[in-house]
Amino acid sequence: MKWIALLSMMLLMPRYVRASVVILNGLTHNHSIPTPATKVQGTIKVKNDGGKDSRILVYRQDLVSQCDQQAAYPEIGSHGRSLGAGLKTNVDERVIATKEEYDLRYTIEADPDRQPGTYWEVIMVEVADPVREESHSGIQVNSKVRYAIQVIVDIGPVEGPPLSYEKVIYEKVSADQSVLKVVLKNNGAYGARTNVMLEVYDSNGNKLKTTQPNTRMLYPGNCSTFEIPITDVPKGKYDCVIIADTKKDLFGSNISLQIE
Repeated sequence: MKWIALLSMMLLMPRYVRASVVILNGLTHNHSIPTPATKVQGTIKVKNDGGKDSRILVYRQDLVSQCDQQAAYPEIGSHGRSLGAGLKTNVDERVIATKEEYDLRYTIEADPDRQPGTYWEVIMVEVADPVREESHSGIQVNSKVRYAIQVIVDIGPVEGPPLSYEKVIYEKVSADQSVLKVVLKNNGAYGARTNVMLEVYDSNGNKLKTTQPNTRMLYPGNCSTFEIPITDVPKGKYDCVIIADTKKDLFGSNISLQIE
């Protein structure tokens, strides 16, 4: 008897999977409005690049990221800054013809009860038909794809949020590579796309290395884990500075790092 396993992948797909449906205008849609009495409209551009018609399913979920936990997608209205039922799409499902470009439209209803700050939700666009079938040892795997499009609304003048370093963990990955995991929390009312980098200094105060920025979104009251690869640094003890840059403020933390 042949068993069927369904594999559903979020956002990033292995190279052997080629989705017939693609999103043309990005997976993050930001809106800034002066007051909560303002209605928002937006468009997600969807294209069927495949050789046959494809059906998409469209639904909404919240996105939350607690400290030391993976991102979760609970039902809408699960937290105080969810857009809730105010975020609506023009369709719940649709068949897109081959090579067709389709404008998936959404609206966010005005809500005078919302306080200044960032509100967000996720629109899921799921390709209903399998992308590719693989057979290994009698197990058939149908690969599906779904896109999580973040819809973010900033109400009022955006303020740089205060950030806090919740945890810093050093892990040895291989003989010549380590990783520094930095857990940051957003303690403000506004979200911030944050760059985190590491500066490494020797015992004489000479800067040896500055890592490339690792960029993630930090939502109000939520955490994100920034992973900083550490390579080409000889064994030894170093003084380091972790820098979190929100484009409005810089948040630094000094640490001592033992490279083994």
